[in-house]
Parts: sequence; C-alpha cells; structure tokens
Amino acid sequence: MRNKNPERAAKRRARDFGPQAKLCETLPCSVPGCRLGPVVAAHNPSRGAGGTDKDTAPLCWHHHDQQHRVGIKTFQRLHAIDLVQIARGLSDRVRYDPPGSNDKFTF
Repeated sequence: MRNKNPERAAKRRARDFGPQAKLCETLPCSVPGCRLGPVVAAHNPSRGAGGTDKDTAPLCWHHHDQQHRVGIKTFQRLHAIDLVQIARGLSDRVRYDPPGSNDKFTF
C-alpha cells in the first residue's frame, strides 16, 4: 500500500470538494422536476478529467449515479440540462478567499 501525504491529500480534497461543492449540497437536484435527495456535488468534467470544485453542479444520488452510468453528454441530453452552465452560475455565487485563509467561503 502506498503512503499518503496528508498535506497533499487535504489540498486535493479542498480543490475537488471546496465551497461550491458544499453549496451544491444545500440546493435541489439540477434535473427539472426531481425532488429526490440527498443532493451531492457532481463534477463536470469528472475529477479524473481535471474537474475541480468550480466544475460542480447539484445532483441527487439517483441522477449522479445515472450520470456516471450513461455518460455526461448522454445524461445532459436525456434531461435537457447543461451542467457546465449550472456550475458556472454557482461559481458566480461563491467567493473564494485567498489560500491560507482556513478555507473560508461565503455564498
């Protein structure tokens, strides 16, 4: 098993699941008419493709799983939504404080 660098892991977690991801968890699912929960932050593009906290949109567990199973483009076409536009709209609502400020944020 590979040794993990806790400092690097914390930075990665903050980059991938920061303020916008926390905001996503307080919002309803982005799929029109969906009332399922709980809601999680869905990365678009995926984290493996370079997605970060600013690329997140709120999806319930059901739709987040569906997004992974059918692919992002097919998912967006099926539900007539644009997750990139949703993420950009949320990014405008989140103020990121400078590094070293204890990850404070507001929305």
